[in-house]
Amino acid sequence: MGKKLEEMCRLVTGHGAWHIGDIQVADGPHGVRAQEDGARNNDSYEATCFPTASSVACSWNRELIGNMARGIAQEAKELGISVVLGPGVNIKRSPLCGRNFEYYSEDPYLSGELAVSYINAMQECGVGTSLKHFAGNNQETHRMTSNSMIDERALHEIYLSAFEKAVKDAKPATVMASYNYLNGVPACENSSLLTDILRKKWGYDGLVMSDWGACVDLPACIEAGMDVEMPDSCGNHYADIVDAVKSGRLSKEALERAVEKIETTNHTYKGYEIVPNKKRVSKNTREKNHYFARIVEEESAVLLKNDGFLPLTGVNEILIIGDLAWNPRIQGGGSSHINTMWVDYYVDQFKKYGVRVRFVRGYKGGSFKREERLEKEAIQKVQKAKEENIPILFFGGLTEIAEGEGYDRDRFRMPVNQSFLLEQLLEITDQIAFISVSGSPYDMEYPSKCKALLQLYLGGEAVASACVRIVLGMVNPSGKLAESIPYSEKEVPSYGYFGRQGEQSRNLDDVEYRESIFVGYRYYDTFNVPVRYCFGHGLSYTRFKYSNLKISGMPGKQFRVTFCVENIGSCDGLEIAQVYVKNPESNAFRAKRELRGFTKIDLACGERKEVEIILDERAFHVYQDDDFQIIGGTYEIQVGASLQDIRLSEQVKVEGTEIKSLLDISYRVPLCAKDFEKIYTYPRTTFSKMLPGTFTTKNSLMQMKSYSVLARILIRIGTIYTRLMYLTKPMEDPEVQMMLGGILEGNIDSVCNQSGGIISHKMIEKIVRSANRGKI
Repeated sequence: MGKKLEEMCRLVTGHGAWHIGDIQVADGPHGVRAQEDGARNNDSYEATCFPTASSVACSWNRELIGNMARGIAQEAKELGISVVLGPGVNIKRSPLCGRNFEYYSEDPYLSGELAVSYINAMQECGVGTSLKHFAGNNQETHRMTSNSMIDERALHEIYLSAFEKAVKDAKPATVMASYNYLNGVPACENSSLLTDILRKKWGYDGLVMSDWGACVDLPACIEAGMDVEMPDSCGNHYADIVDAVKSGRLSKEALERAVEKIETTNHTYKGYEIVPNKKRVSKNTREKNHYFARIVEEESAVLLKNDGFLPLTGVNEILIIGDLAWNPRIQGGGSSHINTMWVDYYVDQFKKYGVRVRFVRGYKGGSFKREERLEKEAIQKVQKAKEENIPILFFGGLTEIAEGEGYDRDRFRMPVNQSFLLEQLLEITDQIAFISVSGSPYDMEYPSKCKALLQLYLGGEAVASACVRIVLGMVNPSGKLAESIPYSEKEVPSYGYFGRQGEQSRNLDDVEYRESIFVGYRYYDTFNVPVRYCFGHGLSYTRFKYSNLKISGMPGKQFRVTFCVENIGSCDGLEIAQVYVKNPESNAFRAKRELRGFTKIDLACGERKEVEIILDERAFHVYQDDDFQIIGGTYEIQVGASLQDIRLSEQVKVEGTEIKSLLDISYRVPLCAKDFEKIYTYPRTTFSKMLPGTFTTKNSLMQMKSYSVLARILIRIGTIYTRLMYLTKPMEDPEVQMMLGGILEGNIDSVCNQSGGIISHKMIEKIVRSANRGKI
């Protein structure tokens, strides 16, 4: 290679906050968050804010997501960005995960398919991607110190499956190793994950980077298969890696491999026409992308309920209730926050189409506290609207303080100031359409009592325009849920073993995935647990008829599935046809049904089209004996409009082996400790109960506070520093929460490296020593 040791060691750590070698990277995935070193999280260059992943996944439209990625790539080029950090394909294990808005689905097949479209489209434009967060990063609580304890089948069938699909079919330029430990080993140091699975089994040949601050032991990370730590560790890790090579702890071959990956990535994504140091996206690009952001959301919004209330055609005046209508929530908080100056507003958009708007706030979005004056005003307005037969729209859901990166929600319920108000209004009239805004599901008891319920998720900068066009009937809604909406958090299969719930509240850093493979609809469907709205559900203003199912075998144990879909309603529309495979009848530890194919069809009124979907052999696989194996038996191929709306079905026989499992579906999920031990084969960890003598710089201040006065002092200082840094924002603000969580719950090495020199490495080593001495 010809490079000196010192030069190679410098290459494997980031240059500043955003450079790998000579190329600049920027956060995504629903826009470009490009910024200078040292800038605050939300201080980035202006760019288009597209709908978040939780929203676009409901489009179920591969082509649409590809075109969105092309729009983002164009802005990246104009801002001098070579690699956009996205997409995120972590599975939605619980609706309470604060970062769910950045992820596609609870289903790995859907997640993988959409990620492939995103990656291929963006990289065709000459901008690299970063598939993240690899792997098992399914909660924000103690995200840098928690250990995701996942059994082998669940790991490969659920949590790695979307990554595998994206790696094999799209070849992302980079993969981002996550913060968490996976089965006892930090993801960045996990050779089984980064080398045995990613590189050897899947054939990945790109670059592996760390998430920001995830790398503590750089030599161990490089040896395990990671190529570069991000961001720059301020020189703190440089001596470590030089010494590790000289002592033999890090092989020179591993270091040379990492350098080669960095240089290849630099060469591949620096050769395109990217304008350096340009601070603004062109007006033409912004106009095109703003328009397309609206198109994306129009296909993504999900009509969950409609008792003939929508569309509001021919309406001249409406009443709008809710702070979320006046202050639109268009995205989530955290590292994906896009700085956009072009936001559509609901009242303006209704007026644009000739509809007069009466508005009343009803509640404050920046608080959960009830405001009697606002409630009284809303009640009076609704009473008058009822008398005058004026349609009512209530905008509600999860406000900005309810969810965000760096922390998980502690409640499933709707904000109390909204639910109490809506309950009072429903006593007056149910002639209300509820417009729901959120990054993930919440308790929809009261919204579901309204005549119509439209779920927008976090729909980007043009969400207001898209919403208004759907409400007025200018656009036919076509989104369908990419996740289940349960009745309560207690019915979620991970309940009690997620975040700060139940037993997990005493073991925050040892997270047992006791539901195993039964995530989302796989659990609800298999164990007959009712949900409020099922996976794949979504209504339309028109109706579709399915017919003429034909299934034929193909080489390699694949099946060709063809059927017809006809628009038999009164307006044009798009339908998402879903193909599920019902597994053979048995007591095997296996989901009842699984999504194995889908397509979105555009049908004019009265039009009929034939659809073809190919089921590959993975549709009949389970993971056992260190590989995927086809399980023989009689399967039922089901075609429908949702998981609970199957229109066509036919049985097929598949030759294969028998399923092997120590458990069957008679076992209660989540599993008890004894049953979980039967399938969890890795050494147990006790990260939640660490004692003096076991602490390192991989631990957090919160983990060490019981044993170190210095840790408690730094916690106090960090809290004050955060408060002073964000004086104009409440402590509940997502940006503030992420900052404070990083200081208190992040590994102390990262706190040092990202403190800008305020906290020295000697200081954190002193804190670790004090904690290990246990002098309280």
